[in-house]
Formats: sequence, C-alpha cells, structure tokens
Amino acid sequence: MTKPRAFAQLLLASTAMTAVALAQIALAPVALAQAATDQPAAQTVRTGLGDSQPTDVGKVRATGTRADGTRGTDAGGGLMVEEDAPKSRSTVTRDFIDKQSPTSNPYQLLRMFPGVQQSSTDPFGLNGGNIVIRGLNSDQVVLTIEGAPVNDSGNYALFPQEYIDAENLEQVVLTHGSSDLDSPHIGAVGGTMNLYLRDPLKEAGGFASLSAGSYHQARVFARADTGLIMGTKVRAFLSFSHNEVGHWRGPGFDTRDNLEGKVVGEFGDGNRVSFAFLYNDATNNFYRNPTLAQFQQFGAFGFNYNRTQTSATDNNYYKIQVNPFRNLILSAPSSFNLGSNVTLDVTPYFWYGYGNGGGATALATGGFFDGVTDITKTANKVVLTPGGRTVLYYSPSITQTYRPGVISKVTYNWDNQKIVGGYWFEWANHRQTGPFSPVDAGGNPVNVWGDRSTLALPNGQTLQKRDQLTVTKTNVLFLGDTISLMNDHLFFDVGLKQAFVTRDGTNYIPGTTRNLSLTDTNTLPTAAVRYKLNDQNTVFASVATGFRTPQNFTLFDAYSIASGAKTTAANSSQKSETSFTAEIGHRYQGGLFDTAVSGFFQHFSNRLVSTTVFDSSNSQISSNLNVGGQNAFGIDAEIGLRPIANFRPYVSAELMTSRILDNYAVGTGTGASAVADALPTVGKQAPRTPQVQFAVGIDYDDGALFGNLDGKFVGRQFSTFTNDQAIPAYFTADATIGYHLPDTGVLKAPKVQLNVFNLFDSNYLSGVSSVQTNAAATKGVKGSTIPAGGTPAYYVGSRIAFIVSLSSAF
Repeated sequence: MTKPRAFAQLLLASTAMTAVALAQIALAPVALAQAATDQPAAQTVRTGLGDSQPTDVGKVRATGTRADGTRGTDAGGGLMVEEDAPKSRSTVTRDFIDKQSPTSNPYQLLRMFPGVQQSSTDPFGLNGGNIVIRGLNSDQVVLTIEGAPVNDSGNYALFPQEYIDAENLEQVVLTHGSSDLDSPHIGAVGGTMNLYLRDPLKEAGGFASLSAGSYHQARVFARADTGLIMGTKVRAFLSFSHNEVGHWRGPGFDTRDNLEGKVVGEFGDGNRVSFAFLYNDATNNFYRNPTLAQFQQFGAFGFNYNRTQTSATDNNYYKIQVNPFRNLILSAPSSFNLGSNVTLDVTPYFWYGYGNGGGATALATGGFFDGVTDITKTANKVVLTPGGRTVLYYSPSITQTYRPGVISKVTYNWDNQKIVGGYWFEWANHRQTGPFSPVDAGGNPVNVWGDRSTLALPNGQTLQKRDQLTVTKTNVLFLGDTISLMNDHLFFDVGLKQAFVTRDGTNYIPGTTRNLSLTDTNTLPTAAVRYKLNDQNTVFASVATGFRTPQNFTLFDAYSIASGAKTTAANSSQKSETSFTAEIGHRYQGGLFDTAVSGFFQHFSNRLVSTTVFDSSNSQISSNLNVGGQNAFGIDAEIGLRPIANFRPYVSAELMTSRILDNYAVGTGTGASAVADALPTVGKQAPRTPQVQFAVGIDYDDGALFGNLDGKFVGRQFSTFTNDQAIPAYFTADATIGYHLPDTGVLKAPKVQLNVFNLFDSNYLSGVSSVQTNAAATKGVKGSTIPAGGTPAYYVGSRIAFIVSLSSAF
C-alpha cells in the first residue's frame, strides 16, 4: 500500500472515531434563531477583478440564522445576493441549498442560473454528470473549494460527486464568463465556480440528518461543532456522511463515504486563520450513455451495461464498468492584517487523488503487444492461460495525483485605491497507468482498484496499456488596481496576470517518444468599470482574457495492445486555447427585489472541444477536437424577490448564439488517394450550446411550512460541428415540501422534508456526453465525401424519483 493511501485510510479511521466520541458528548442546544455572529452571513467587501478568497463574495441581508443555516429572507429563495462585482456573477445561498436534496452535488445546485445547462445521469448526484456554462464544458471552467483548485491537473475534468456535503456548504459562487484575477487555473477560458464551507458555530452543538428514497437510496449525515474552545476564538466542526443508491436504470450501485472538517481562529483586528479538509471514498458503477438511435430504439431504460456476463470476454458487464476513487483536499485560506492598510491573504493547499475508470480487455496468447513489442514471440512469450484461449482481463485506467500549491495575495488600501498583487505556485505530479489484473469465474474484477495481482512480463515489469508521468509546474504573477472616484460611485479596475506553465511528460511504454515537454506562457490583461447611479442601480462593463494550456495527453503516443499500431501521436507543439470576453450590465438591488441583466461577447482562438472516446478496454478516455475560431454573444437576466406573503419567486433566462469561424480540416482516403479537405463548419452553432434557456422558481417559507417548485427549459443542443445531429429541447421540474417540527427534548428545530426529482416524469436526453465532427457522411468544401467522424453519445435524464429526509440540531 502506498504511503498516501495508508495515510488517507488512517485519517478516515481516526477522525471517524473522533466523530463517534463527540456524538456521545452532551452538546449544548442550538437555538432555532441564532444570532448572526453564530453563523455569519457572507462578508461585505469591495470586489474588484481579483477576489476569490472565502470572504470575497456578495452579501445577504440577514438578521439571524436558523439551526440549519437558513435565513428565510434571501432574494429569490436563496438564488440572489447583493453583488457588486463588475461582471456577471450569481450566488447560491443556504436558503436554496437547504431546500434541495441533501445528496445534491454542486452542479445540481447551479442548475437554475442563466446559461447553466446541467446534465445528471442520476437524480441523487452520486454519478457526477456534466455542466455547461455559456456553451463552455466543465473542463473549461475552474472550480475551487475554499480557494484550492480541484480540476484534474492533467485534463481539467471535474467530478462534482467527490466534493462538499450540502449541509456544509455556505455558498456556491458562479462567475459566468471569465475567471477572477487571482483564480488558480491553467485550463479555464470561461467562468469560475467557487465553493465555500460553512464556518464552525460559536456555540457547541450538533446536526444530524437521515434520508431514504427511490432505488434503495439511503444516507446518513452527522456533524459536531465544538463552539469556541476553552474561551479562545478558535472553533471547529467535524462531519461524516454515508450515501448509497441503486441505479435507476440498468444494473449498478453507487456508494460514497465523506469526511469533512474545518477549524477557524480569529485573532486581533482582521486576522483569521482557517483550515479545511475533505476526504472522499466512493465506488460507483457507470451508467451507459446511448447514441441518439439507441435512445430512440430502447428508450430511457433499455440501453445499459449487462446485468449478467454474456460471455467469457464480455467487457460490457456492469461490474467491470466501475469507478472507485479516493481523494483528499486540504486548504488553509487565511488573512492577516499587517497594519498600515496592508493585508495578506495566503491559501496553501494540497490535493491527492487515486482511482480509476474501470474497463476490461480480451487478450489472446497468440497476439498482443507492449507498445511496439510483440510479447507473444518466442523470446518474449507470455502465457496468459493454458491452451492459448482468449481471456478477459480487468484493465482500468488508473490515475494518482499529488498536487501541492500556494496562493498568496497582498492588498494595499491607499487613499482611493486598492492595489492587489500576488503569486500562485503549484507542482502537480500526475501518474497514469493501465495494468491488467485477473477477472474471476463470474466476470468480476478480483480487485476493483486494479493494482493487485497484475499481469507481469518476462522481465518482471507490469504489462501496461498506458504508463506515463506528467509533472506540471505553474508560476503565475498577478497585479491589479481598483480606483474609487466620485465619492465611491465610480470604480475602475485594471489587472494583469502573467502565467508560466511547464509540462514534462515521460512515457514508459516501449517504442514511444519517452520524454516530451510543453512550455506555455500567457499574458492576460483585464479591465472593468462600475458606476453606482444611486443606492439601488449600478451599471458595469468589463473585458477579460483567458487561456487553457493543452491537456497532458497531447504529450504521449498511444499504441494498440492488439496490433502494436500507433493510435495517437504525441503533439507537444499544440497551441493554447485563448479567450476574450466582454460584458456590459445593470443591477437593481432594492427593498422588494433584485435584478441583474448583462450582455456578453466571447471570442475563442484555437477552440478545443472536449469529447469522450472508448479505448480497447471499453473505458472512457478524453480527447480534444480543435475547431479553430469561435464567437459567441448573448444576454443573461435574472430577478429574485424578497418575501411577499412568504413567497420568493425567481426567474432567469439566457439567449445565446455561438458561431464557428473556421472549416474543420480533415483528410480522406489513404496512400496515393488521400485528399485534404474540410468539413463545412463555418457559421454552424457550436455543440453543447442551447440558444434559449429559462428557469422559474417559486419558494415558500412561513417559518413552519416550507417548499419550492423549480422548472428549467433548455433549448435544442447540437452534438456535431456540422450540426447534423442534435437532441431536442426539454423541460424538467423539481419540487420540495417540508415542515419544521416543534422542539422535543434534545431535538432542536427538527424538520421533515420531501424532495421530488423530475416531477412530471419527463423522458429526455439531458446533454451531450461526446461531441463528434459529423454524425453522417458529408460533402467537404472541396467536393470530396467525408465519412462520419463518429457517433455522438448522450446523457439520459433521470426519471421521477423522491427522497425523504429527517434532520435536527442538538
């Protein structure tokens, strides 16, 4: 066992025992209506272009909070805050989070915002899904937790099922079109998603929740708060959750254990030290994503992985299509008042992950390869099984990541200016392997992690379908200035970020290019203006630039295990994707309601569209399609009301057009008959980009009875560059109803809650899983016939489901 895995398991065991011990202590009651200082609302600060610390978020109007962290007063039922950023930004608060299913992942919590298209493969959030923001896929948007970046350091993928339990979330902040000046990313050309944990309470207490739902769903959550420890200003919480559920279609079962904690200390005037950790241990079975034809033929329930093994070499058996993963996130965002109007913000962090994506490969003694080496020849012969039969081997793609980093920022308030300067450093070690291990007589992997009893070559080395190491070193400097004029009515923001990224790749597969490096340098200016017309009305405009360093898989050759043929060629000269975003907008923030309207324009160069393909083991792997230039423009709008007869409605909408600027170059034929041509993609709508989206939410809360009804319409989405295949528009609705029960004994503010997903049982495809160039043969711009580039696959939206939860403070 590796030291990090042993450490993670030791941490889980020790902290779980601590949680049990704390649960046995008589904890002080938590009042239903606590003072605001017990669970503070988000801090109010001047936000310029570069603010991503946990205190740099919008404010809510709060006079107090309940035991569950809600206030009952946030605009739009918790979907709007009073924001002063000079660009589009939306925030989910506890008032909305608490009414959603406690199993909700961050993607699901953002679904109501303008321009957010969220695809779930399961209703309970355990299987991830996808999110697209203004047509940008999740791997083009940065996500931070307590200031620490959590996108995959190699391909920038996100896995929302691995993150914070909903009960511990204070806010989820979405910046729609650009990242902040100090956002730690090298793979975002669009927006940011920042997640913040709730602070520990200042009074000792506890909170517990039990849930049960459709498809044998069951969940338990427990949190213990220390309160202020021994008269100090230090407080902490520790929580544990276990969640499990069967698949709503096809065979499979998902489980997740999650351990979270946070310590906060406040010392003197403006000094705050915090430390947060999250440990996740999950094992899921994959859902199978159909093509359009398969969905039309089999419907929502009919196209799945096999419930039983159909043959001795069946790699579609569901127990092989498994996704075990463990990860640990440590972050310590802290602020220090250095005096003379100088503050220092420092966020050291560490991210560790280990897991795989399942899959199996049928190997025959008569022919398979280690890179370019035929290991079935006499000198290298490997006997897989007596008699030379073809045998199925479990062959997952394993990834192990160590990722330390630190973000530091100095802010100097001088006269009418706020000057910000900082530095971000990260060293990511990304090890990716693909060993082969036994499958038992029933078709099950002997070990789902795939790292035991692996198949060895005659030289003692482990046979691998991939074997590579990526070391990514990131150095980013940033400098910004916010100037206040006209008695704090007019603000100018300017900023500059300089990024230096080096990727060093080592490929250990025989016959491959062993060492390749990629160096990426980008200079990124930003600017914005904000003018406060009066206490209610503000206008703003901004321009920002972004970049996305090519993913790590561009550094590695790949070869077929069956034939030894090269299937992918390394390309260390691939250019970065770059973006330019301009916005202009208006906000109204009054006593009755808040509004936000913005128009935006985005230009992309070297646009990289992510897709999913399958390798020889039927495992999903990432790939890029370079579509060249792309323009997008549109309008976002949202309005949220404060309580009117206990109702708080919310409405959002987006109108958007996205156009490809270049024809997609391809080659047709082989040898002497090869022809260079291009698909006619100029002027086509970009894939994954609905032209129309709107959402309506109605929230009710009278202090006893509460509930909401949320509906989202998503327009047609193309899945190819040529726009020759698309999924139709759809509408779904979710509902909540609950009741605050009276205090009983040690139970403080108990409540019962019912959540219903897909209330009208819509039958729909919720998003594009894999984009392709063209789904049908197409006439090229030079007249040749270009065959289909592939068949797109889609996420199937889950059908109606429910979950009932009982919760209480102690």
